[in-house]
Amino acid sequence: MNEHDQRAQFREAPEPEEGTRAAPKFVFAWIAILIVWGVGYYAWQIGKPMLGGDSRTPVATEPSTSEPESSNTAASEDAGASSTASAEVAGVDGKALFSAHCSSCHQATGQGIPGAFPPLTGSKWLQADPNIPIAIVHDGLQGEIEVAGNTFQGMMPPLGGQLSDAEIAAVLTYARSEWGNTASEVSPEAVAKHKERFGDRGSWSAKELTEVFGEH
Repeated sequence: MNEHDQRAQFREAPEPEEGTRAAPKFVFAWIAILIVWGVGYYAWQIGKPMLGGDSRTPVATEPSTSEPESSNTAASEDAGASSTASAEVAGVDGKALFSAHCSSCHQATGQGIPGAFPPLTGSKWLQADPNIPIAIVHDGLQGEIEVAGNTFQGMMPPLGGQLSDAEIAAVLTYARSEWGNTASEVSPEAVAKHKERFGDRGSWSAKELTEVFGEH
């Protein structure tokens, strides 16, 4: 067989092959940069609290004193501003704290979510001895609890590690005087006494709250 007998084969293009072209070097360099950045960022975050959103403390705005107020004006304003004044403890805005930490579950109206999160409006647990809501907010609550004739099963996380004594007092004072609630204010000193008495204990159950603080 001579070379003229294989002319058709010589005219055919070579068979295509895969993997003959290496990936560009900048691709590997970019992957390496991303890995180094990710590991470094993770290492930098170790030990820091995992808090979402704005963790700054809301501070109540000081009232203006540029103009003197007459006794009649002050008397007319007292009724409309009573809930706002009672929500402010040691210069901390309880309403802003409630919006940031509580409203997602209990709602801005205090009505809660049926079957999931209990209401705060008319709640005897909230308006009972201040030590009960202090314990719930500071240490957390888990298990079955009955509120306004309905039973809820879930868990409230403790906020003692996120909020100061004044902040817990302010948010409780706001909730205890809002939506028709008429309970007394909560002082930062009461929160401090709770911490001294119980330390860093775990979450409470409704039964434990009743046994320690009495019927609400």
